[in-house]
Amino acid sequence: MKQIGLLFLFFLFTSQTAYAEFDIQFAIDQAKAGDSIHIPAGRYQGNFIVRKPIKLYGHKGTELYSQNDEPALKIDHATNVSIENIRIIAKNKGIVANETENLELRAIELKDVQAGIHIQRSRHIRILENRIIGNESHFAEKGNGIAVFKSEDVAIEQNTIEQVQDGIYVEEVKRIDVQRNKVTKSRYGTHFMYSSGVKVLFNTYLHNVTGLMVMMTTDLEISSNTVSTHNGFNSYGVLMYDTQEAMIRKNSFQHNRVGVALQKSSIIQIQENRFQMNQTALEGTKVDERSTIMDNQFTGNILTARSDSQGLRLKHNFYDDYTGLDVAGDGFGDVPYVAVSSFGQWMVRQPVYQFFVASPSVVILTSLDQQINKTERNLLVDNEPKLMSNMKETELSLNSVQLLIGLVVSMCSLWLWKRGIRV
Repeated sequence: MKQIGLLFLFFLFTSQTAYAEFDIQFAIDQAKAGDSIHIPAGRYQGNFIVRKPIKLYGHKGTELYSQNDEPALKIDHATNVSIENIRIIAKNKGIVANETENLELRAIELKDVQAGIHIQRSRHIRILENRIIGNESHFAEKGNGIAVFKSEDVAIEQNTIEQVQDGIYVEEVKRIDVQRNKVTKSRYGTHFMYSSGVKVLFNTYLHNVTGLMVMMTTDLEISSNTVSTHNGFNSYGVLMYDTQEAMIRKNSFQHNRVGVALQKSSIIQIQENRFQMNQTALEGTKVDERSTIMDNQFTGNILTARSDSQGLRLKHNFYDDYTGLDVAGDGFGDVPYVAVSSFGQWMVRQPVYQFFVASPSVVILTSLDQQINKTERNLLVDNEPKLMSNMKETELSLNSVQLLIGLVVSMCSLWLWKRGIRV
């Protein structure tokens, strides 16, 4: 037993790594700046606090349980802290960081928590590869998966979050990247308030009430995300309110009640997105004329767009229900596309109307809509609609490659067959 103790002290002082076998808080308190603490597998109950630059590493089976309603793990007024590979179960918040700089939280599982990770007044934060699972209670009784307040330079990447109030909640944050996360079965997938310098890239939002809620935020990019199946009574793929200078590009919006809704927003660019099988693809209220919807693909939607009297600026989009021709051969229709549809508006409110979509009366009504609104400058009119979507061009390209490969394989097979006959 004495030899084991001496061996433990040898590693402690030669490698500057503290091994806390039973008392995690004691190991934290005794560690020096820059030390690493390896927590053996096992269950540890308590409310642990870090106030110095150290690293905590768990092993398979390392679990922390909060002792009361306080956070299971708190990082307070510390710099250069790293937490990795730990499972946390808490009655309230799992991890709280306050006035922390250079913090990394990686590969942490938070399960059955009221709220997962809570960051405030901190800088240079990295939240990576974590899994956060809330409880089965109503959204009003849950907390957020990851919440960041009044902070700067934050990266939230490759996390999986489900069954919380807001998957990622961001308020008064400057420079934040939200990338490659998956949020499901929550109220809002990601919720921004009063923030700037925001990037939302390559995320998956699925089966939430609303995928992205953006309010009073500027300098925002939403690109290459999948936003699908937000189809409740008050659901949206993306809802922007009082937002300025935003780019929404190369996203896929599928099976949402409303794909993208803009309210009281300005300088919004919606480009190269795919809107597929939404009840309403686009909705706009009080959107300024500097905002444009350009080079998008609209396929299988009940209603392409609806707006107030200010309308939305549509340009060079592909619409699967466009019936015009391209006599000039430039790839654009010769007559404008009119997105206004009285029947479409009714059908969104009463889905049972879809059974009459091809009836003669509906065809006449749609034709009247187009004739009446074709000359209106401020309504939902695309004067140069595309006749072929990028999707179809890609399919044609792939088909050409497949045909070439097939021909090569066939020729090789024929040559081998003939050679076999000669032999």
